[in-house]
Amino acid sequence: MTNKLFEEILGTLELVVLERLPHGIFLRMGTAPAPSWFSHVIAAAGEDQSVTVAQALPFVGHFLDEAEFFWRQARNGRLRSDPFTMKDASGAEVVLVASALVIGHRHVLVLESPGDFEERRRALQIARETALEHEAHVRRTRALLARIDAARALTDQLANSGLTPAKQQLAVEIGEQLASLAGAVDALAPLPKGVTSGQGR
Repeated sequence: MTNKLFEEILGTLELVVLERLPHGIFLRMGTAPAPSWFSHVIAAAGEDQSVTVAQALPFVGHFLDEAEFFWRQARNGRLRSDPFTMKDASGAEVVLVASALVIGHRHVLVLESPGDFEERRRALQIARETALEHEAHVRRTRALLARIDAARALTDQLANSGLTPAKQQLAVEIGEQLASLAGAVDALAPLPKGVTSGQGR
């Protein structure tokens, strides 16, 4: 891979690639200007101050403990951190992901700011809200069907309590109406397969 192509890849993907040298020193690879988010984060550490990666990016400092173990294993592949956020010099949030790589005998740390993080976070939030709404729906439907079942049981007891034929017929009709109501509830707000009105979660 030519140096020019390497620089273009770093610039297009807005990656910061650091090689770990002996004694815990990190050297940024490439000569292209660093992404704006990286410059902002470093600036947030203090103007005109020399800082280490761990000082400028505290979470990376914690991740480096895992990365050091990963590098010592000399395994090819990638160790990736969870997304984490930091404040840049203006106070805006910057979302970052760190990756430790072993390439040959070289130990590499890659920092990136995933552009689709906010979209994925919103999608996860919507999924969580939908799941909570679904659980609430199940609870409401189960509670309503349980009340209908209880009313039907009372109606059956009433019908078998020695009523006059006319009143007994009325109790039977009430039971039928309750059964119809239960069917309507189940049609409008069906419970998930395998869940019944009397079944706990």
